[in-house]
Amino acid sequence: MSCLVFDCGGTSVKYALADREGELSGWGSIATPSSLELFLQSLDEIVESVRKKGGLRGLAFSFPGEVHSEQGDIGGISAIPYIHGIPLKQMISSRYGGLPVSMENDANCASLGELWKGVAAGHKEVIFVICGTGIGGAAIEGGKLRKGITGNRAEFGNYPMGGMEDGVLLTWSDHTLEKQARKYNRLTGEALHGRELFERAESGDGQAKKLLDEFYHWMAVGCININFSFDPEFIAIGGGISSNRELIAGIQERIDRLLEGQRPGYLRPQIRACAHGNKANLYGALYHFLNEERKDNR
Repeated sequence: MSCLVFDCGGTSVKYALADREGELSGWGSIATPSSLELFLQSLDEIVESVRKKGGLRGLAFSFPGEVHSEQGDIGGISAIPYIHGIPLKQMISSRYGGLPVSMENDANCASLGELWKGVAAGHKEVIFVICGTGIGGAAIEGGKLRKGITGNRAEFGNYPMGGMEDGVLLTWSDHTLEKQARKYNRLTGEALHGRELFERAESGDGQAKKLLDEFYHWMAVGCININFSFDPEFIAIGGGISSNRELIAGIQERIDRLLEGQRPGYLRPQIRACAHGNKANLYGALYHFLNEERKDNR
C-alpha cells in the first residue's frame, strides 16, 4: 500500500503517492484553500480518489509553522493561518477512521528529504534555507536534524532584516522573491509570481530589477549570518527558487561581492541548490512518516 504525501504551502498544496523506497507517482496540486473547512473538503476529494484505486497506509504532511509532530498541533504563525492552534493531526486521522497521520515542519521535511536522497546525502553539517512565500530553515548537525528546545531552531524567516514598518519588525520572510513580486504587483496592479518577477528583471524592467536586487541583498545577508552562527559545510537553498540556477548563482555572486575586501578569516558562505527542488518536502514528509511508523511498530 502507498502513503499519500502532502506539501502544504501558502500558495499551493502539492501531493503524490509514495512507496517505502520513495518512488512518487500520481502527482497533483491545488491552490491552497482559504479556510480549514475548504482544506478538509479538498483533502476528502484527494483521499477518496486514491482509496477507490486501492489501499492507503497513511497520510504524511509537510506544514509551515511550529509543528509539534507528536502532539499533532501547530504553533506560531505561517502563510496558512487556519492550521494553527487546533488538534490538526487528530482531526485528520479521525476523519478517515483512524488512518495513521504524520506531520512535520516544511523546512524540516525539505532537509530530511535532501538528507535521505539529495544534496545533503553523506554530509554531517548542512544548513537549509527554504524559500517559498516565506523563509524556512533547518539545521543538520552531526548528521541529524536538530530542532532545538521549542522546535524553532533555524527558523531563519524570523531574522530581523530591513528595520521596521508600521511599528513591526521586518524579517527575512518579508523579502522572499514571492513577497518582492507582491510589492511589484501593488505598484503595477498586475498579478505576477516570483518566477515572473525574475523574468521581468532579466528583460530590463527597472522596477523588477530593483526588487530582485533587494532579494539578492537580503538572501546574501541571511546566508552570511547563518555561516557565522553554524559554520556548516555549505548552505542548501531549497523551495521553488532552487530550480533556477541563475537565481542561485545570483545569490552566491551577491555574497561574494558583499564580502569582497573584508578582513581575512571572514567566513564565506558556499551555497548549493537542493537536488529535488520543491519536491524535497514530499520526500521528507514520507521519510518522517516511515520513521514514525517504525517507532510505532517497536
